Amino acid sequence: MTHNQFSGGQARNVVQAGSVGRIDLTVPAAPLPEPDPDARRLAGLVGGQWRAEAAARGLFGPLPLPVPWRTEHRLADHPELTGAPPDEVGTRTRPAEIAEMFLALPERRLVILGSAGSGKTSLAVLLLIELIDRLGPQDPVPVLVPLASWQPGKQRLREWFAERISKDYPTVPVARLLAERRLLPVLDGFDELPPELRADALRAINRDLTPGDPLVLTSRAEAYRRAAEGSRVLHASAAVHSRPIPAAGVTEALRHHAGPQHLARWQPVLDEIAAHPAGPLTRTLANPLFLGLAREAHTAPADLLRFPDRQSLTDHLLDRFVPALAPDAVRTLRDIAAHDEPDIAWWRLHWRVANLFTVSKWPWVSIFVATLSGLAVLYSYSPYAALVYCTVTITVCSLTLGLGSGGYEGLLRLKGRLNPVVHSTPGKIAALTPLLLGPLFALLLASTRTLGLMTPVSLVGTVSVQCSLSALLLLTIRRWARQSARSMSVEEQSSPAAALRAGRRRAVTMGTVVGSVSYAVLCVGLGGPQLGAALWCSLLPAALAVFGSEWGAYTITRLLLAAAGRIPLRYAAFLAEAHRLGLLRRVGSVYQFRHESLRERLAQQAP
Repeated sequence: MTHNQFSGGQARNVVQAGSVGRIDLTVPAAPLPEPDPDARRLAGLVGGQWRAEAAARGLFGPLPLPVPWRTEHRLADHPELTGAPPDEVGTRTRPAEIAEMFLALPERRLVILGSAGSGKTSLAVLLLIELIDRLGPQDPVPVLVPLASWQPGKQRLREWFAERISKDYPTVPVARLLAERRLLPVLDGFDELPPELRADALRAINRDLTPGDPLVLTSRAEAYRRAAEGSRVLHASAAVHSRPIPAAGVTEALRHHAGPQHLARWQPVLDEIAAHPAGPLTRTLANPLFLGLAREAHTAPADLLRFPDRQSLTDHLLDRFVPALAPDAVRTLRDIAAHDEPDIAWWRLHWRVANLFTVSKWPWVSIFVATLSGLAVLYSYSPYAALVYCTVTITVCSLTLGLGSGGYEGLLRLKGRLNPVVHSTPGKIAALTPLLLGPLFALLLASTRTLGLMTPVSLVGTVSVQCSLSALLLLTIRRWARQSARSMSVEEQSSPAAALRAGRRRAVTMGTVVGSVSYAVLCVGLGGPQLGAALWCSLLPAALAVFGSEWGAYTITRLLLAAAGRIPLRYAAFLAEAHRLGLLRRVGSVYQFRHESLRERLAQQAP
């Protein structure tokens, strides 16, 4: 019998000649694909952030709330597109079961529906954590973002999503991961969009989706149903709808919360639930939000029996929650709820006073004042005129750029949500022009002092040197900042405090660069005994770079509102403490009220 042996190398065909008996063929397994290092790092950041947030919200308790989730075919797409059996009406209570259902969908698109406070966001967070725990080398990384800040008519979903994630995770190459389908958007709060935009938003989401793009969307059921009537449901999506917690589940949750030591105080409530399983108390506490409020904010549970209907009981629970946990913060939180959007972001605080500066005339007023001041310098050659010019220009430009547009960072973003002052290209040019007038007139002053006459060659040469030095310094500092940011912890890269520190670093860096370059150029131009004037003139452009930034706009607005008694002086620390107490929730680099119902109730009570 012939025995042939083949080992090593590669071959398309192997032929054995002679008497052929039993053949044993061993084929080595194909190597597993390598996971993308950036996707893996993002998964660590997202998973760490949301595990900490879920623990802060009490979602990892020993007895999770048994919220039933039922398949909703009426607001899902055709069964042949979703891949879900048309006759399935199963009820699931564990996030692992929802994750298995989601992963079995061909397109992996799921809409999470329910009433206000039914646990939609909590399920989205637990689903995200479950998916990250099961993440394979080629699986997309789920990232949860609130949808309230998206403007469908002005920005595509992909662009907004990439910009939003880049704000939360600045060291991650979001654009590349999104282009390679390594991200799974978890869009929270579709119902928080303005009602007149919801149908357009759903239409825009369907238009941007391509085959194979996964998506998770949460919404109140009625808002989603009306939007679908104006467009259509999410393409190839399945849907789940929350059901009320059964009376037995409510009783069990309250018993475990009370413990043996306080069970007697809760016994009247337990008896009322047992006696009237369809009564207003039971129906109210069957909602996870109000069950949580009752457990956390009530030291006298018998007070819950005083209310005859659901509306009065829900109002009582919402009104009692903030004073029970932070009585000194009620006025400030009401003011924030009335004036801020659902996302409480430090870089948007300037909107509280922006109506004084965002009218269309202010950029042109800034240009006009800067031009007159510059002409005064050129005609008089007076150092006093130069001082007046610099002071007036810096003041007007800082207020215009900082309070009017929220900082030059927003102006330099060609894509994204822009403030009213820079919606159009002329508006961008008008708002950016004051930034250019300061260095230009400073150079004119320096050259006329030295040469007695400004020549085109000297002007072009000086401007070129200044721009080259500025670009070199900025690129060097930017590279150093990116390298140092990669070693930051999860908490530092995905928190409002980290975003505030990053904004302050950007402002100080820009101020240092502008001030240093301006001083160097002015020293060359003025020379000799005029170095003191050069120092003074370089400090003012540096101040413009600092206070005309997002962090500068936040700082000016914070001081103004604190002086008026509208917010605490230590605003960031106040928000962090409210989050620690459970009044706010953290979503990446922004805060939100614990629930939209709480924000709406506080806004109604604001003076």
